[in-house]
Amino acid sequence: MESASTSHTTRYNSHVENDFRAEDFPMRHPAGHAPSLRRAVIAVSLLVAATAHADYVVPAGATVGLGGGSIDLGCTDVIVDGTLDLQGGTLTNVRHVQIGAGGNLLLGGGSASLAGNWSNTGAFNAGTGAVNIIDDVACAPGSLVSGNTTFYALNISSNTGKLVQFVAGSTQTVQSSLTLTGTAANPLRIESTTPGLVSANIDLTTGGTQNLANLAVRGMGASGQWLAPGQTNQGAGPVNRWFGTPGGVAAIPTMSPWTLTGMALALGALAARQRRIRKNNPSGRKS
Repeated sequence: MESASTSHTTRYNSHVENDFRAEDFPMRHPAGHAPSLRRAVIAVSLLVAATAHADYVVPAGATVGLGGGSIDLGCTDVIVDGTLDLQGGTLTNVRHVQIGAGGNLLLGGGSASLAGNWSNTGAFNAGTGAVNIIDDVACAPGSLVSGNTTFYALNISSNTGKLVQFVAGSTQTVQSSLTLTGTAANPLRIESTTPGLVSANIDLTTGGTQNLANLAVRGMGASGQWLAPGQTNQGAGPVNRWFGTPGGVAAIPTMSPWTLTGMALALGALAARQRRIRKNNPSGRKS
């Protein structure tokens, strides 16, 4: 397995790699000025490369291991079309994570922290690691979660009222711990992409723990544990198995047409009896 700490490939949109050497810039200069001018050219080239938008790409067929190391993406994307094994390492300051149809992302005991979108159409092995969706308005003001993913730990926290959307029809399963927290002034907004309908789902499995507070939820269901019991929804949209009392309002038993007919006949008979009593005893005195 290739060690990312020694030879991982970072692809820039400008297709310029971040490895520059003096030999790459052969130039002719007046005597006595060549070294300083060459250093200036290299410095400018490094500055251009550093400011370029650089995504971390694992191409199809490739296998990359972090060896427990850490990569600061600086608000760029992680695109996995091959296999990326964090081996307990960390990805920080990520903008978007995209796992392609043939991709495989393994966390081990590591973590990935992103500000933007999580897209999974491939394979994801959470191990005992965590995925954290964080505040970074300058990098990505909101997040979209698409595909069906099984997380070990999913943490989404915001102090800015961040909107995190879940694609309609998707289910996110959380095995160990779920954290969804906003603030009283700026609740975290959790919505499906069709917020007028309950159309996306979070499944916190039995035995998992939840830390939920200050939420505005619309269009979301909970198929595992009841979520945020005893709390109040700060959003106006429909939800299923969130907030309030687990179990909700007890359903009113329905009656068959035959039962309703029988009740109507019984009430009619009772009314007729009362009329006979009043007719036979108009003064209302007891006999």
